[in-house]
Amino acid sequence: MKEFFENLKKIREKKNLSLEDISGRSHLSLKYLEDIENGKLEELPQGYDRIFFKRYLKEIGEDKEDVWRDFNLFFGTGPLENEKVPYSSDIPVENKMEEADREDDPPKEEKPSLLQELTLRWNLDKLHKYFWIALTAVVLGIVGFFAYRQFIFVKNNQLTVKEITISDLIEEMQRQDSLATPKMSQNTSVTAGNKGVVNVQLRALQRTWIREIRDKEDTTDYIMPPGLTRKIDAQQSVQLMLGRADGVDINLNGQDLGTMGSADEIVLKLTLTGDGVAEKRIKKSSKPTVTNDTTTVTSAHNSAPADTSGVHEGGQIL
Repeated sequence: MKEFFENLKKIREKKNLSLEDISGRSHLSLKYLEDIENGKLEELPQGYDRIFFKRYLKEIGEDKEDVWRDFNLFFGTGPLENEKVPYSSDIPVENKMEEADREDDPPKEEKPSLLQELTLRWNLDKLHKYFWIALTAVVLGIVGFFAYRQFIFVKNNQLTVKEITISDLIEEMQRQDSLATPKMSQNTSVTAGNKGVVNVQLRALQRTWIREIRDKEDTTDYIMPPGLTRKIDAQQSVQLMLGRADGVDINLNGQDLGTMGSADEIVLKLTLTGDGVAEKRIKKSSKPTVTNDTTTVTSAHNSAPADTSGVHEGGQIL
């Protein structure tokens, strides 16, 4: 039986036919073709062994009666009759006499099922490959769809962030009473843990929004109505922002500094230390031509009251 398949292989090679060529034309797997030439028909799918073998014989030009006669004799099913090929091997291993008796009966003609016909037309390996390609395409399509929906959602619900300057913030807080900003109703005082070297007293002349930063750590915002006072005790410095430069009279370590400017100005930064006014920045709040806040630094050793009469165009202290 081994020589039978080896002779078929020699015939194929003599005709310069490769198994790859036969696989491409017949849509049979290369592995199945190798199993046929090695005589391993039991490795073929159950019920397809003779179908695949017939396709192989047709491709090498040996689909002949004498070949089939030898094939059937090798496998014990008798000679081929009317060129009809069974669709299932069912290679007998016993009861040879019963099969010999059935040789006289005319074989029943069976038609291949739709699945068998599709299998013959398409290589199973290719079907497996196309299945995974299709599955990958579906998964990528679903992921792409949800990514696009997320992009549209973020685009339509994107918040617009409006940038404002510190001076605009101070002016806005001065114009309105914020629910988040407490409004003082009585005189107050705040002290440091130890006796501070910076003692500041604020006396409100106008309704004024104030941001207070003690020793560069503790920050407090509040609105101070006219007539109220607030005492602040700090170890290093007191930094103030004022919604109105003329809204608060300031006393530093017993020395009256007066107000910091006029009604149309705001105080961006006022830094008070034990040596006096360390930094003072004001800006006109109603002049549209002003684009940059200006800065005036008073000497840290100058404890004299700040001179606010030199405020001119651009909000600069001269």
